[in-house]
Amino acid sequence: MLGRTHFFIGISAALAVMQPSSMPTLVAGAGAAAIGGMISDIDSGTSQAHREADKIMTAAIAVTAIVILADYKFHVGIYERLMRNSSIARLLTGAMAFIIICTYGSGQPHRSFMHSFLSMFMLTACMDVIYPDAAPYFAIAYASHLALDMLNRRLQLIWPMKRGFSLKLCSSQGLINHLLLSAGMVCVVLELVTSIPARGLAARIVSFLPF
Repeated sequence: MLGRTHFFIGISAALAVMQPSSMPTLVAGAGAAAIGGMISDIDSGTSQAHREADKIMTAAIAVTAIVILADYKFHVGIYERLMRNSSIARLLTGAMAFIIICTYGSGQPHRSFMHSFLSMFMLTACMDVIYPDAAPYFAIAYASHLALDMLNRRLQLIWPMKRGFSLKLCSSQGLINHLLLSAGMVCVVLELVTSIPARGLAARIVSFLPF
């Protein structure tokens, strides 16, 4: 499937399963899911794959920046929650491990290590070190990426075993991809506006209205 499809399906799947109950968890979880849904595709192969990898890294950095900006501008509470459950040393350790794993994975054949259960486990563990509340969202989105790619590609899920797994049910750029992309976009919007934090925010806004 294409990157946009992984992005929206990853977020919608994570939000649907986790049902975040606070604004910090919603923002951080959605950000982690966005990264988890895309990060597998940083592995290289053809020149096209290299270009896609650049897009994935740019998108991941942009998502991280948006989460940080939202926390700073709107005082979401992510930083306070982060410092309460972690330390600078722990953050640096988790971030460095995450970068090292992704750097290694980016040099592996396309849909091998970065599309395996091992990479999902390792990167989720790094996310758990960095921000524990966001780790399940990352893992669910990562798993959704593997599930979608299995519909049309051979993945080395049990890396380093060479055997690939694929259902070969559809094209990665055909009608199914477009339907999933549309469904993912709609679901993300619905899940965001109907989430517990969004309903709470709406209730507070209504309470200030003069009628």
